[in-house]
Amino acid sequence: MSDVRESVTAQHYLVRFGGEAALIVVSVFVAIFLESMWQDRVAALEARESLAQVRQSLAEDLAFLDKVEAEQKDAEEMINLLIRWAANPELLTNEQVQDIVLNYATPISIWPRRAAWDSMVAAGQLRLLRAPDLTTLVGDYYEYHLRRVEYNGRQYDEMFVAVFDEDLSRLWNYGEARLLAKDPADLAYFRNRLILLKGWTLYYLDYVQRIRELLVDLIEEIDEFLS
Repeated sequence: MSDVRESVTAQHYLVRFGGEAALIVVSVFVAIFLESMWQDRVAALEARESLAQVRQSLAEDLAFLDKVEAEQKDAEEMINLLIRWAANPELLTNEQVQDIVLNYATPISIWPRRAAWDSMVAAGQLRLLRAPDLTTLVGDYYEYHLRRVEYNGRQYDEMFVAVFDEDLSRLWNYGEARLLAKDPADLAYFRNRLILLKGWTLYYLDYVQRIRELLVDLIEEIDEFLS
């Protein structure tokens, strides 16, 4: 009888020990699972906060477009005036031309804020949003449209500087505020360069408008997702 009792006690102990061990193992896995869920939730919230920062950058870009557009329109008016002057130098006095050429400034182009987007991409947060359509739209804006407008902006800036700093300096005596020469060929060349520059300006104004429309739609999409 003694042996039987000892055997039963040992079996009971083993069952109890095994149950407690299993409970500990299960508890550990549950804790790990809950911790993982919590970390995923925190990461997802951080991704949403990062998207909100991207949205803020987009809103700042949208406001900046007003300044870009205003300066581009002023540049267009100035270029139109100089085109008419190059066709007829008697249209403006030397003092009026001097005032234009000394006070012109290259109109600003679009240089968007990318820090929030680049940080989000580097942190691998896009997948945490679980919104592939939205992240594709935002990515398309930053990686295609903005790269294109930045490239065009550099070309536009370079041409603007070339026309006024190089071409005009061959025609205009800044020190004496007068034409160096009224050679029709030189004036025609400068006028043609101004016409090309005007074309660039009109193209850029059109692109600013397209970027504006894209930004408005994109901000609305982000607001709807974050709401």
